[in-house]
Amino acid sequence: MITLFQITGSSSFAARAALECAGADYEVVDVHPRRRDEAPGFADANPLQRVPALRDGDVRISETGAILLWVGDRFPDAGLAPAVGTTARADHYRWVTWCANTLHVGWWPIMAGFYFSDDEAARASIEARGRDNMARHGAHLESWLSSHEWLAGDLPGVSDIYVYMLVGWANYYDDITLGGDAVADHYARVGALPGVVRARELDDLDERLIRFNPGLRGGKPLD
Repeated sequence: MITLFQITGSSSFAARAALECAGADYEVVDVHPRRRDEAPGFADANPLQRVPALRDGDVRISETGAILLWVGDRFPDAGLAPAVGTTARADHYRWVTWCANTLHVGWWPIMAGFYFSDDEAARASIEARGRDNMARHGAHLESWLSSHEWLAGDLPGVSDIYVYMLVGWANYYDDITLGGDAVADHYARVGALPGVVRARELDDLDERLIRFNPGLRGGKPLD
């Protein structure tokens, strides 16, 4: 049995959506964001106690991009990863890695400036630079999706799920939009996949990836 350690509505959403799209048999352990030591087995799955983390027999794997690549290979019949050796497979690697190294990381100056500085003026500058970078990331994504239905190959894959989550986070900000019509159309296509719809339902998220009940995580009070 696969075990997914998650915090609903966090980065673990992409892992859960991928498992749902793969038709995987899995269970979840809901991690309290402020009391992570209470989650049984979590430190074994990821000593850093960050989500998502996954356990499957002797396998222990963490980091969103790594988990998505693993799910794509673990369930080949689901078609979430193109065949090895193809051009589409190269695009698959490229986009998952781009999400992990660039787009995902690009959110932190905007969402968590306090990690970078205690000075309010410095944080404002950091956030402004982050928004400039995010605009460039959105333009890069728009350029590719203007001529591609999916990021890698002819079928939706884990790279699409990862991008979907990261694009959806822009809905928490009134003044941030990633890309243009092509990105918006891609977001709608991925959001309509049955596994992604199911993951939103399980994570208590609306179509914009905004929580229906902000004070709950895994159906339990945050405090």
